[in-house]
Amino acid sequence: AGGPHYVKRFSPLLTLGHRTADQLHADPEHVQAALDQISKPSPEALSETELPGPTGESNRLSVFGRGTVLCLGPTVEDARAQAEIAAQCGCKFLMVAEGCEGVHAISGHLERGQLTSLAGIDVVALWSDDEDLRQARIALAARKGPIIPLACGKDMDSYCVMERHVCVDTTAAGGNASLLESVSILD
Repeated sequence: AGGPHYVKRFSPLLTLGHRTADQLHADPEHVQAALDQISKPSPEALSETELPGPTGESNRLSVFGRGTVLCLGPTVEDARAQAEIAAQCGCKFLMVAEGCEGVHAISGHLERGQLTSLAGIDVVALWSDDEDLRQARIALAARKGPIIPLACGKDMDSYCVMERHVCVDTTAAGGNASLLESVSILD
């Protein structure tokens, strides 16, 4: 049904409205090469929480970084803020915006249609105007494979994490979770 991070996605989206005209275009092959060089994030959970549940049931919520976030700004300040949020959520990132410099950064504007074919991205962050966001949504919808979310607000942390809920019915072991745990240790 979704946990605390997922629920935030049902609030209304606020468009931030940044975009500049006449931008230098980023080479999509250069962007793909940079994405290919990014190592996969750690599979370790950022947090684990035991949740209350009825007798005979064990519930655990774990939060993991989603993967690689493509930070498209559109301004360099926006791209840096997006990258900071992604890193805080345990994600790797690539910034692509005019004026971006440094490691994991490419200066230029990525044509939104290129989002259809780029590999190695798990989230796209873009805080732009309605038309730019529409173009990004169309390109992401045309992708084959897993659905890539578009984070278009500053509260994008819910897009950068995955929640894993594990519910174990312990009644088969007489309602004793420690008995189940000891059996799995022997295997």
